[in-house]
This record gives sequence, C-alpha cells and structure tokens, in this order.
Amino acid sequence: MNIVQKRLRRLSRLTKALLAAGLLLIIYGYLCRSLRLYFFWESRAIGWDFFCMGIIMLLTDLIRVKSVLQKHTLPEKIGIGIISFILLAQAIFLVLLPFTDAYITARDYLPESPELCEEVGDISSFSLMPAGGIQQTADSSGQYGNAAISLIVKGEKKFADITIFVAKYPDSTAWKVEGID
Repeated sequence: MNIVQKRLRRLSRLTKALLAAGLLLIIYGYLCRSLRLYFFWESRAIGWDFFCMGIIMLLTDLIRVKSVLQKHTLPEKIGIGIISFILLAQAIFLVLLPFTDAYITARDYLPESPELCEEVGDISSFSLMPAGGIQQTADSSGQYGNAAISLIVKGEKKFADITIFVAKYPDSTAWKVEGID
C-alpha cells in the first residue's frame, strides 16, 4: 500500500465527502458552462465552499494525528483560521449584498438592458450567490463609491456570468450603472 492510500485511509469520512463533493461541484460548474447546460450554475461557488470546508477538516485531521505524535500544529491552526475567516467574510457579504443600494440598482437595471436581454432572453432570475465588492466613502463633499457585482443572469435563452459596475457620485443620491462586462 503506497503512502497516498495510507493517508487517505486516515481521513475522516466527512473530510473525504466534503473534498469529493467540492471537487465534483467545481468540475460540474465549469463543465455546465462549457457544454451550455443551463442547470445549477451556482455549483461552482458552492463547490469551492465545500472544498474549503474539506480543507479545514483535512487540517483538523492532521492536527489530531500530529497531537498524538506530539508535533507542532501551529501551521495547521493558522490555515484553519485563515480559511474560516474567508468563509465567514464571504457568508456575511452574501447576506448583506442583496440589501445594498448598489445591488438593488444593478438588479433593477439588468432586466431593462437591451443588450443583455437580446443575449439571454427575458431574464427569469439571478444567481443565489452574488459576488463582488463595494467601496463607499463619505466626506465633506458627500457619499460616493463604486461597486463591481458578479452574478449569474438566468434568461429564457441561456444563462450568463456577468459583472455589472455601478458608481455613486458626491453630487448624486442614487447609484448609477457604469457598464456590464
């Protein structure tokens, strides 16, 4: 039995399941786009989350083995902390993003975009897991900022991964769409 097989046997079932499910979902996410399968495009993002949780479990398994051998486990604990922080920040952003004015402006603009509607057809919905970033600043001239929001647009003809750019200027009270990529 080689070293890889021995190490795989030591992993918990949950670790193996999370890593396998994550990889399968990631692969499906890329394949469904390549093969133009318009079903469950969110699998890529969900797969990365599962894979990261699998890495956390893998590091936990390593800590357990190293503790028995009385070896240092600081690198594994740092890895768990970093990945956990990233997943927590992503979860917070996922919950808060749909309630921002920038996202609402982008979401309301997309069904009215003639170029996008021509490409995907009438828009039926958007992805469950938007991503991107929002930067806002307030000073004596007012509030201003910009945002890049990536999401999956689901239309009658097809789905599309898009990034929409919105901005807010100090002399304006509303966000304005700057472009779609």
